Amino acid sequence: MINIYITATNTDIGETYTTAKLIHAFASLGYRVGVMKPIETGVCGEPEDATLLLNEAKKYNPDFASIMIEDISPIQFTLPAAPFVAKAEEKIDFEKLKNAHNKLTKYCDILLIESAGGLMTPVEDDFIMIDFAAFFKTKTLLITDDQLGCINNTLLNRELLHTYNEKFIFCVNQKSSDGSFETVSLPYFKAKFDKVLTVQKDIKEIASNLLSL
Repeated sequence: MINIYITATNTDIGETYTTAKLIHAFASLGYRVGVMKPIETGVCGEPEDATLLLNEAKKYNPDFASIMIEDISPIQFTLPAAPFVAKAEEKIDFEKLKNAHNKLTKYCDILLIESAGGLMTPVEDDFIMIDFAAFFKTKTLLITDDQLGCINNTLLNRELLHTYNEKFIFCVNQKSSDGSFETVSLPYFKAKFDKVLTVQKDIKEIASNLLSL
């Protein structure tokens, strides 16, 4: 079993979009792929991100046919905020998350676990989002965006992952169509890193690199 944690440098960077792309990429390599969104906030009715991911996983993994939304998203809150705030006085049930994870791993070879917010997003007094990497024993994919400021955000998040001794790679989700990333930020990334992988062009290579970590 391979656990992969999908996180990003901030909120609304493209975690769900990238996770859905990875489902297809890993499935094309012959793996049974499962998904999990341990905590989802801003839920009114069905959890939007978890529902999208579950439907996508079921397209490629028949063993996920019996999996319900509550299995992949065990903890949900209405308020669209960091879990620490959204939960109010409630305590996060980490045993519930562990049991859900144990169930899902029986139905897949690779489990993609999507975070809720960036690595420093608070979950409990003594637990932030990056702690899920150790909690689930994962490899990590860090997604950065292509907006001005992405260099700073990427370097800060990479430093944090190094501090926590997490195995990770990073990629860029090119959401913008104005072409500014190529002029403003890409030259730095090219100067400092061997290759800059993007979700749009390199998803299969991203998947392969995660397997190689």
